Amino acid sequence: MRILILSFLLISVCNLMRAQSPVISNKYFSIGSYGRAGIARGDDMLYPRSLNLNGMGSIGGRMEESDYFELAVALHFTPTNAASDTTQINVQTRLALYTTQGQIIGNVTSKSYGGITAALPELFAEVRNIMGTPWSAWVGARFFRGDDIHVIDHFYFDDHSSQGFGIQHKNTQFSIMFPAAVDTASTLPPYFYNNVVNGTPVLGLRNRSVYILEHSIPSENGYIKIMGEYHRLANATEEDSIASYNYPSDHGYVLGIKYKENLNTQMPGSFYDASVRYGKGIANGGDGGGTKTFLTYGGPNLETQKFRDAWSIAFTSSVLWNVSRNYSVNAYGIFTKSRGASDSLNTTSDYGTRTLFNRKTDFAIGARNTWYIKDWLHLLHELHFASRTDGTQDPAQMIKFSIAPTIVPNGKRDVWSRPHFRLVYSVAHYNKFAADNLYSPYLAQTGSRRWGHYFGVKTEWWLW
Repeated sequence: MRILILSFLLISVCNLMRAQSPVISNKYFSIGSYGRAGIARGDDMLYPRSLNLNGMGSIGGRMEESDYFELAVALHFTPTNAASDTTQINVQTRLALYTTQGQIIGNVTSKSYGGITAALPELFAEVRNIMGTPWSAWVGARFFRGDDIHVIDHFYFDDHSSQGFGIQHKNTQFSIMFPAAVDTASTLPPYFYNNVVNGTPVLGLRNRSVYILEHSIPSENGYIKIMGEYHRLANATEEDSIASYNYPSDHGYVLGIKYKENLNTQMPGSFYDASVRYGKGIANGGDGGGTKTFLTYGGPNLETQKFRDAWSIAFTSSVLWNVSRNYSVNAYGIFTKSRGASDSLNTTSDYGTRTLFNRKTDFAIGARNTWYIKDWLHLLHELHFASRTDGTQDPAQMIKFSIAPTIVPNGKRDVWSRPHFRLVYSVAHYNKFAADNLYSPYLAQTGSRRWGHYFGVKTEWWLW
């Protein structure tokens, strides 16, 4: 009997050893990163804030952005007939670390002032050119978006980033996204619903489906992209005994067109683009410097509890002109006007007890110019004008100038060359309304004043 027991234990141990995780030896792995870090000072503030206007994010220049770090890793799978099969199979994830309160690096912890926020904005699998065909597919959560205006970090046309799946055939792609969020401070609609099991009110972006059809028409020097979206919001619950949470279903749509043309200049890389996008109903989103259409703007019609009369229209234009080997101009202009479904032209109520603006207008123009003094020394200089009008208020306005001598150690004359090591100075002038009403993160910290200053030593990098 003892021999049988010992034999059984020995076999079990051997099986356990074989069942342990294998030693990782695959070479089909890649890594990428985006990040920025630095130190700064502004009018004796410990943690200087952005000079930009409230509600506009990085629109107006991003030289004052705080520390941020992304690390992306991808696994690459090889098809069985690797020699003849052009199928590409990838699984990718991305970790993002940031804070809205101060430092995220150095002598801080997740429980200290400047607590770190960690997020996984991407975790998806994709397959391209399936078995040599023009078909591709993906599923998961991803940064599902096209070009941005980099100098203001503005993904202006087709930022659908959330969780879902999609298929693509040549230049046509169809996707279904299921954005979700939990935010107790959100004024976005109607993010309250009742749990169907116990009737408890729950915070969340309830059961929105976004259907997206995009088609690109290539030309000799660029392309035209046409986009349509349909949004549907389900009933709050199947059975609801609390009438105030029993919101009806709702819907909305988006139509947009974008044009991009590559320009023939002495130094390659120049281009011009322009876009227009219209959103209706619950698909009128885009605020705070972002453009996601599923983040509905404004308040509902509290009689119908719907957003049928809400709308938003956005125009953008940008150009990168490599004037010569010594100088580049990267300019932009944006205009966005949005309105919620309430009759009010000023403030209104959301589905709860909070008050929010029901109408807004954003306008900004600006440029970042680059003087290539040497291959490794570039002088960045920016000028921006931004205006924000909320409701029936006077517009809040800002003019900002930034100058940043920049070391570019890889020695390439290109606005996209990274890493950068920058010495940054920004100065902003606010109109009286912005100064009196503290219409900037900077002004909220320093108090009412017409001028704002920012000094910093910054680095930015990317590797993809």
